[in-house]
Amino acid sequence: GAPLLSPTTAAMLTAAYMRIRAYVFMACMTFVGVFALTVLLFAVPLRLVKLQWYRNITTCMLDCVVPGFLLAPTLAGLRINVDAEQWKTQQALRADALVSIIMCNHASRVDWLLALWCGYVQNTVRVSFLTEGPMQFLPIVGWMRKLCEDIFVWRSFKLDKPRIDANIESFKATKTQRALFLAIEGAIVDQGEFDKHYIEECSKFCESLGYEPFEYVLTPRYKGIHSLAQHAGKEVFSVTTAFVRDGDVLNKKLTDPKRVVPDLYTILASPIDVTCHFDRFEISSEQELAKRQCMDNYKYRDGMIAHFNEKGCFPTGLAYNPLPLELPKRLASLAMQFALYYAGLELFYGKGYYLGYLMVGLVAVLGTCHSLGELLSGESRESIPFETIFKSYLYAGRDQKLLKKSKGKAAESADAQPAAEKLTETAKMFSLMTKFPAN
Repeated sequence: GAPLLSPTTAAMLTAAYMRIRAYVFMACMTFVGVFALTVLLFAVPLRLVKLQWYRNITTCMLDCVVPGFLLAPTLAGLRINVDAEQWKTQQALRADALVSIIMCNHASRVDWLLALWCGYVQNTVRVSFLTEGPMQFLPIVGWMRKLCEDIFVWRSFKLDKPRIDANIESFKATKTQRALFLAIEGAIVDQGEFDKHYIEECSKFCESLGYEPFEYVLTPRYKGIHSLAQHAGKEVFSVTTAFVRDGDVLNKKLTDPKRVVPDLYTILASPIDVTCHFDRFEISSEQELAKRQCMDNYKYRDGMIAHFNEKGCFPTGLAYNPLPLELPKRLASLAMQFALYYAGLELFYGKGYYLGYLMVGLVAVLGTCHSLGELLSGESRESIPFETIFKSYLYAGRDQKLLKKSKGKAAESADAQPAAEKLTETAKMFSLMTKFPAN
């Protein structure tokens, strides 16, 4: 007989289901951020008494809540594949290191989530991030990561270096072990005019140094990494990642219109497999040599990802198998957080059922903000909750502005500064007023 639903209706219902599923999972992850933020706000006064106590508490808190944070992507079908020997090597090396550094190609907006998964499975280690400054202003998860003392930078090494050095030295002084994650490309490109211009600039930079233009990765920001790497010594790892959905590689050539930049929405809407290849990476303290080392590393990564696109695997001959899911641990973590939050609402307000209102509200607000931001900008940029709506405003008009400049039109005067640029400057000023001494 005739099908119950037309292909168009079936496709619409499937898309609606995937969107709702992603927002429900995202709400669960955001709830963990709410729980962690609540704990951290109570713990902040300890920072003024003894910094080491505060960091011990935050490390313990992260050990307890991060597994619950990882439950949603686990149930959504995210799988991270590694070679067993490489995994044992990097775990053994980081076990005794006060600070280790993980550098990843910026193939997605959720590289940081892969770092959390790798840091909080089996032998756990506290994971911190070096990321762009505006992220600290995004509600809940951004605020929570600020209180966890991540490093937020504004893409000016001259200004950022003292903050980076102070943060790392401060953690060493309190003997707080951690792995510091960063993507040294420092940018993600989509398919807009601004993005195409950035890809062209990266290609020109490659040619200026005698390299063939990279096709799958952007050029690394080398100026700061040589200084950063000296803090870790030999405990620096280069991670190359490839994302696959339904057998199709997502991180295709930068210029390929079919390329997908996975974000939270992508990985929560449908199952994704990620293959991670680990390499040891030593960086010279001399800047020019460090620049060549970084460029050679990215030429190597470019070839690795090219091979993965052609053959469906890295050219290593290694067997990459999924890391443990640790479902009981992750379920117990999230259940504990729900139970404690319910108990707190019941104890202090006599209204534990408000937890249900909170979850429904999170689904509604996250869904509305993401859908609206995606509609306005044409892109989903949800590396953490609320980023898509934030970036839709921050990036508004930049393609048009670039096109005007390319046609020789005069740049806008300082008095006519675009609102997005004003917001960025305001954010910088606000960061200077609110940053912790170690940040």
